[in-house]
Amino acid sequence: MTKAKSNNLLTPAQAAKDLGISVATLRKYSLIVERTTENSKYFERNSQNNRLYTQKNIEDFKEMVKLSHGPKMTLETSAMQIYPTSDVKTTSNAKQDSMIDEMQTTIAKLESENKKRELTIKELQQELDDAQKSKEQLQVELDTLKQQAEEKVQDAGSGKDETIKERVNEKVNDDKKGHWWNKFMS
Repeated sequence: MTKAKSNNLLTPAQAAKDLGISVATLRKYSLIVERTTENSKYFERNSQNNRLYTQKNIEDFKEMVKLSHGPKMTLETSAMQIYPTSDVKTTSNAKQDSMIDEMQTTIAKLESENKKRELTIKELQQELDDAQKSKEQLQVELDTLKQQAEEKVQDAGSGKDETIKERVNEKVNDDKKGHWWNKFMS
């Protein structure tokens, strides 16, 4: 209590006494203000979490009660006229807008990264397809070479090589006889 007085803060009992109401009624007024401002920490609190009130708070309560006695007025509607609801909502909206902007930026970055990954996947798929085609072509060439090797082995076994040698030798011998320089060589 001494600490509260030194900071010009009033306890609920002191504030209720200044207003001429009960502590329960003061609590009701405080709850109306907290709902109106959408700020559950509108009033200062002590270590026991009890609300503490300034002289300005007491004057605002008096004004709220006075306005509530007007035609078609309630404590809630009078509190809306006294307490800054739009500032709280504007700040809240600004925070929400900021969060929305951050989320949209994050989403845009993620979408960009996703597109890059999709392009990389397409490029890798194309490389894989090209490699598969190259493999198939090499396999065809290998099969062709194997077949040619097998034919050579079969030809060698059947004596075709002997026939080819004989033909080459005959051709060479024929060529030697017909050339003009062979006259000088003999």
